Amino acid sequence: MATTPTAKTPSIAIARALRRLGLTQGKGKDFRVDGDYNKAGERVRTYVLTLTQHAEETVAAHADDIERWVGEDGGWSFTVNVRYSTKGRPHCTISNGAIERVREEPPAPPADEPAPEPQPEEPACETAVLEDPAQPEEDEQPPVDEPPVEEPPASKGSLTISHTREEGTLLDGSNKGDGVYEIVRPIGFRSFRSLGMLGIQRSRDREADRWSINRAAAALREAGWEVAIEIDESRRRSFEEAEAERLERAGDRVERFSDRAGRAASASDARYRAALGALDGIEPGQPILVGHHSERGHRRAIARSDSNMRKSIEERGKATYYGHRAEAAEKYEERRYDPNRTRRRLEKLRAELRATERRRDEEKTAGRDAGRDERRIEDLNEEIAAWEKVVEKARQDGVKLWEADDFAPGDFVMHDRSWYQVQRVNSKTLSIAWNLRLMPKQVMTLEDATEGGSTWTFGIDYTKIEARCPEAAMLAFLADGKVPGTKSARTAHEAQPASEVRAAQAAKPKQKRRSDPKVPKKVRMECRWDATEATLTFLDGKGQPHKLRQPVTLHAPEGEKFTESVWTRSLLDEATRHLTEAGFQYRGSRWSGSPGRGIVHAIEPTESTEAAPEQTRPDQAPPVEPPAEEPPAPEPPAEEPPAEEPSAGEAEQPVDEPAPPAEDPHEVRLQRQQAKALGWSAGQADLAIAAAAGWLYRFFDGTLRRQDLPGAPSRTVADHRLKPLVQAGFLVIGEPDDFQRRPIRVTADGRRAVMVWKRWLPKPADMNREEECGKLRPLFQGQQARRLAEQAAEDEAKRKAASEEFREAHARLMAWQDSQDRMWAAWARVHDVHYRLQRRPAGWVPTEEEIERHGLDPEVVAELRADAENPQPKPVLPDLKRRLAPELPPMEEDEQTPEQLDLFAIA
Repeated sequence: MATTPTAKTPSIAIARALRRLGLTQGKGKDFRVDGDYNKAGERVRTYVLTLTQHAEETVAAHADDIERWVGEDGGWSFTVNVRYSTKGRPHCTISNGAIERVREEPPAPPADEPAPEPQPEEPACETAVLEDPAQPEEDEQPPVDEPPVEEPPASKGSLTISHTREEGTLLDGSNKGDGVYEIVRPIGFRSFRSLGMLGIQRSRDREADRWSINRAAAALREAGWEVAIEIDESRRRSFEEAEAERLERAGDRVERFSDRAGRAASASDARYRAALGALDGIEPGQPILVGHHSERGHRRAIARSDSNMRKSIEERGKATYYGHRAEAAEKYEERRYDPNRTRRRLEKLRAELRATERRRDEEKTAGRDAGRDERRIEDLNEEIAAWEKVVEKARQDGVKLWEADDFAPGDFVMHDRSWYQVQRVNSKTLSIAWNLRLMPKQVMTLEDATEGGSTWTFGIDYTKIEARCPEAAMLAFLADGKVPGTKSARTAHEAQPASEVRAAQAAKPKQKRRSDPKVPKKVRMECRWDATEATLTFLDGKGQPHKLRQPVTLHAPEGEKFTESVWTRSLLDEATRHLTEAGFQYRGSRWSGSPGRGIVHAIEPTESTEAAPEQTRPDQAPPVEPPAEEPPAPEPPAEEPPAEEPSAGEAEQPVDEPAPPAEDPHEVRLQRQQAKALGWSAGQADLAIAAAAGWLYRFFDGTLRRQDLPGAPSRTVADHRLKPLVQAGFLVIGEPDDFQRRPIRVTADGRRAVMVWKRWLPKPADMNREEECGKLRPLFQGQQARRLAEQAAEDEAKRKAASEEFREAHARLMAWQDSQDRMWAAWARVHDVHYRLQRRPAGWVPTEEEIERHGLDPEVVAELRADAENPQPKPVLPDLKRRLAPELPPMEEDEQTPEQLDLFAIA
């Protein structure tokens, strides 16, 4: 008998306990489990939201059972609090935080008549004498222990809280300063100056918020007010009347905000002129003369100018704000009655109508009052009918409203001024091609969104589509190097409607793909760290173990372990060997999963493909091809590619093969160094090899495509690896050909790099997409490396010359500054100046009497006379800001053909 494991989280435990009571979980159901989180994203508290009255009553009736069941299921602790309203309805809270436990008893049901007072039992042999309880006996005294009855405090006044659909929720009877507003403001009441009353915002044309109304009434009664509540849900107005009033109020807002924006703009201009006028009479840049009689006036003028300028900026902000408000109010009707917006609004209203009808039926089934839901259903039906008229009027006026019948798979649709190809047409949305790596792109095809055999799509609503263009018309536009606009697309749409496209697609014969359930579809491998055994399990199409094939145990070679868990190279080779013997091969690109749960790979029978499987890419973890030596063959083939790792029974071969005797040892050593220093990823190596073979082109729309054979269809290639290879001098982008395609060719460095990569097979670098966009090292001792070295030497020589020039200019500046200091000191001694706030007059020379009286230095006097005859300007320091070296011109492409590069030989 299967047993249920204990709950690993408090959310699972409390959900199990509530579902045990027959409650349903989820949005629109009986309850929902939620929690509070800290800044680190960790849940610190788990609580339950009860969403229906039935859930509240069930939890209140089984509060103790819930706490006990949660404790038994994993040892989790929850507290169930039960409170009752004045009408006897329970309100429950469930939380696992440190809170106080509250369990209120349900109030006694109100009786229609007061219960009769108990009468004393009559004696057995005597007749009971009825006495008036209001007249006590003369010797009867009131009980001594009864406290004196306190008189209720005097009432502050009477208030009325009323609610109608037409007027909303209003509070009447309050005056400014009586303290009522401060009491009801936290509950949601606001002041309506146009009505002179308090009320709840956005309460018109809605059901009464009884919770807020009752809270406000209780708070006011506690403060000493008499409160009367009047709720009338029957007084309502039609949806057309409410919409007419909204449009009228929008027009009033346009006038009001436009007037405010104009007054704020005028005030801003006046403040700006006042800020400039406050500084009239003061020269621009004039410093404050400290100690001068104009100092105070100058400071006041600056303060006035600053204050006016700040006010001008503030008023300008107000003018901008009110201008935006006026613009929004002016476009209110246009946006509200936009047919596409209205269609989206109708979808939400219809969904709300269906949910309300379900809730009404549940309330009626449970025997509860459903009047609130009935009124809401009436409002929704009226509103939906009004908006449907708006959509129908727009359709009659000629506005194109796109539907599912207007599209077929393969069409192109315009969204946000870009074109996307349609993969699938759904009832409410279109599945369009989507590739975030290529965004923004003017035309996104399904080929652009396909990688690894999977197509990325994105769902878009019909109300957000701007135009449609058939696939044939779009291909014709692109062939001419054009991208259609809405007018051209409309013409093409009318010439080839979607019905014709669907009919043509339906006329094509469809190939039925039938899968044999006896053939496994996947294989899963499980192995722990440092284990000597692994399990290989065949799976069916549902991911379950295949019934016709038993799991296989793979053993590690003697004396070895699978030290890398399921990713061990020897284990992957053993799995490949076993699958090949069983008549299967890998399908797809790579394994998926994790070491803890096992890794999974899709497989297919070897006989299903006539052609030989493709060679494994360097970035794939497992080999996806069978060994070169097939089991039926008695001898290995003549030409066998070298295995990446030796098998368990063979002797280990050296990684680097010895160079042929005819080659120069220095050349072999250089090739090895160049191959090791490349640092390419597997994708970069594939791109360089394809460019060397002449398969890469940059098309007119900016995409990078690979065309293996002339005339064959091309496929898109990720172009983020192209720029680093071009900057490193391996590739070059050629001139456009007759088809406006720019071929991607290799340079001399690229030719040699491809040659050494294919010969010495270095280990590819493990890079992600961001790392592949980084800079690459040029070829070791290649042409690009020499060019960069020469450029660096020139930059270093220029830098040294600039530094020497700067040092010489700095020495001249220091000498000039010292001379100026000495001459100013002599002038200051003669004129008895102690602070250097004034400049020495140009051309000043002391007289003989001043020289003798103040004992001036003859060398300084000579400098003063020389400066008066020939004043020296202040030396200027040169700019030492380092500028980026100009990019080197692109290298020339290699003249050799792909056949000369020996690209198709097996290394």
